[in-house]
Amino acid sequence: MYSLNKSGQRVFALQIHKRYHYANGKFSTFNKPKPFESIPGLGALPLIGPLHHFLPIIGTIGPKTNMFDVLGILEGKFGPLVKVDGVFARGTMLFLFEPDHFEQVYRAEEANPLRPGFQVLDYYRTQLRKSRYGGLHGLINAQGPEWREFRTKVNPALLLPKLVKLYAPGIDEIAQDFVQRLSQITHDDAYIKDNFELELTKFSLEATALVALGSRLGCLKDSLDSDHPARRLMKSTRDIFELTYKLEIRPSPWRYIATPAYKMVIEAYDTQWEISMMYINHARKKLEQRGYDIPEEEKSVLEKLIAIDEKVAVMMASEMLLAGIDTVSFVTTSLLFNLAMNQKVQDKLREEIRTSESNYKRYFRACLKEALRLRHVVPANLRRTHRDHIVGGYYIPKGIDVIAPNEYLSRSEKFYPQPEEFIPERWLVEKSDPLYYGNAHPLVTLPFGFGVRSCIGRRIAELEIELLIKRLIEEFKVTWNGPPIKIVNKLTNTFVKPYNFTFTSVK
Repeated sequence: MYSLNKSGQRVFALQIHKRYHYANGKFSTFNKPKPFESIPGLGALPLIGPLHHFLPIIGTIGPKTNMFDVLGILEGKFGPLVKVDGVFARGTMLFLFEPDHFEQVYRAEEANPLRPGFQVLDYYRTQLRKSRYGGLHGLINAQGPEWREFRTKVNPALLLPKLVKLYAPGIDEIAQDFVQRLSQITHDDAYIKDNFELELTKFSLEATALVALGSRLGCLKDSLDSDHPARRLMKSTRDIFELTYKLEIRPSPWRYIATPAYKMVIEAYDTQWEISMMYINHARKKLEQRGYDIPEEEKSVLEKLIAIDEKVAVMMASEMLLAGIDTVSFVTTSLLFNLAMNQKVQDKLREEIRTSESNYKRYFRACLKEALRLRHVVPANLRRTHRDHIVGGYYIPKGIDVIAPNEYLSRSEKFYPQPEEFIPERWLVEKSDPLYYGNAHPLVTLPFGFGVRSCIGRRIAELEIELLIKRLIEEFKVTWNGPPIKIVNKLTNTFVKPYNFTFTSVK
């Protein structure tokens, strides 16, 4: 008889499911599915949906419960499929707590993956500032053929493996500058507690600009005051994420009236665009002065994309400056915190740096994967169905936002032994070891998204983090003095100060 591994068994089961339950675009009468309306979930009221569950005193969940605990309540009370109706005319959400369930949906949707963007951003680009964007939505918001065409154009400039080799020297230089900058301020504990994330964001913007524009912005200079364009760009980016959360995740009537938060986010988008364009135009002038007749492997992302489509080049560079900054800052902080709290792991990583480049890379990647397992930048993945499905015995119509709560599942004993512990070795041990990561479903941990809509900047982000961590750990012993770092779940996961890091030279 033929033998199938776990992956083969899973694919085979999915194919059998499709053959029996779905044929020629219509459901069979075999095992007729239960109606979508019968999926358990939070009860909803007209207009406000399930909002009353989160009210003080009368709410079954309450107003201060964090998202991680909310997911635990939903799964514990309702099971593997949980329906949550939208608020203020938003669409219905379906939380799937079984990886086989969201794998079934996500793979079936892969030919035309719909991942809803941000309505405020869409309105800004297609209505308020339509002439500025030339009809483009960008990777963040585009769907269907437009998204696929855009992604096809930018993939060669951002996904080639040789990209790492091209940008590694420049990013390493920026990492060394960051370490030098940190050496000058390590004595100021109060500044580190309040501003460590700001310093990391400066590094991230400097490195992202090098890749996107082919030039440095000077973010790590001591004289970078609050009026500097780079500081204003960082602030506008942070404001955009904060305000978008208030407008799109929390209940808001901005679709009907121009609320204060709506006016503020439009101003933030204008600032982000204007400063980005200032840097982009400066980079283009430098390219024109230098000339374009240089080897392809030495060209920046902007330069490569200009040769393909100038509008796409400008949009992609702008989105990199918008979306690429906080990701690196968050993941680096998360990894540093875990290394500070696990000194044996940090010592081993430092020893690998000193003795073997290849061993360092291997162990670093295990540390990075473990930090990402514990804290995803975006705690869940999302697809909006564009066809009907049968999942777990229920009929799922098109137009439903199917959510995979990946960070929640990644910290579950159901999938990982000692799930709250930082154990990089789980990514290195043999298959026979109970810790072996492969015992978990492969779609449980998806910090960079799924399929063709996974993060296009992953290679560059990982390179920035790898080179910075290497320089930091070989220079400093990193410790954490205080209660565990706090995190809030908003549009993305965000750490909250104080940052109780101490950096002590080991040289």
